[in-house]
Amino acid sequence: MPPMSTRSSPDAPERPPAATHGIADVVRETGLSKDTLRVWERRYGFPTPERDAQGERRYDEAQLQRLRLIRRLLDAGHRPGQVVPLPVAELQALCGQPPAGRRPRARHARAAQVAAQSLGALDPSWLALVQAHRTDALRAGLQQQMLARGLLATLQEVVAPLAAQVGEAWSRGELSVFQEHLFTDTVEASLREATAALAPGAAAPARPPRVLLTTLPGEQHTLGLLMAQAALALQRCETVMLGPDTPVAEIAEATRRLAVDVVALGTSRLAQPRALRSGLQSLRTALPPAVGLWVGGPVQALLGPRPPQGVQAVARLDELPALVEAWRAA
Repeated sequence: MPPMSTRSSPDAPERPPAATHGIADVVRETGLSKDTLRVWERRYGFPTPERDAQGERRYDEAQLQRLRLIRRLLDAGHRPGQVVPLPVAELQALCGQPPAGRRPRARHARAAQVAAQSLGALDPSWLALVQAHRTDALRAGLQQQMLARGLLATLQEVVAPLAAQVGEAWSRGELSVFQEHLFTDTVEASLREATAALAPGAAAPARPPRVLLTTLPGEQHTLGLLMAQAALALQRCETVMLGPDTPVAEIAEATRRLAVDVVALGTSRLAQPRALRSGLQSLRTALPPAVGLWVGGPVQALLGPRPPQGVQAVARLDELPALVEAWRAA
């Protein structure tokens, strides 16, 4: 009897790639919300997740890569109905082309111009460290900058533009997901160390306001929160870090139970303007009138010059000291 070959027959059908990504993984990697993914399933027939033994959605790598391309095109101004049904080859062909029949809004163009100026002013050696996976050198460089410039200037002039540069490189496919994660983890570790060194003590007790830091549902990015926490620590504020993706009702409950004076939210360029405005309005209604609501990130690019009533937009970290002083003087 001849030995059995361990190779599959050339005529045998290939097994489909394993669906290894849960919906939380897809949300984290693309910035698309769970609700958005489910609506697209029904409306456009994509994505097409499998179901595991518990009935949870599972996505393969090909679907994740296609969703990343779709996310990139949405950021460029394309409508979901124009791009979600398209195959990968057509999505790739669209990348770099302007959306058909649409002109960028003036505020988006201005935000892009400011971002480009900020990115252009940053020494390219910083991004080179990220591309080369030199996390030790990146961390050491940040520590040197904090000593030379001070923490707030380093956040505003190095960390913020570098984070934007990394995000742009990722969206163009020039950085992989693991490289972006290494960058984020390295910077977050440096910020936690810097914030811990500024922790209030007997010699320098905390002063109001007490600030709760979090993001609205669907927003997974935490780097901006840690940057804000470090900037607030310089003002001797006590901070409460809830982390990302917190339901509005839970934010309001935490505010009451923890005697918070200000809720500070982080946003990213992946936020959906309509959902962001709605979330801010809902949270403002749920919070006591005396509690401040600050929101940082590209708020003007997302919402225009007028955020919802009762919401303070914070475009730059170096605006926080004046906001804190104004709160204390009120």
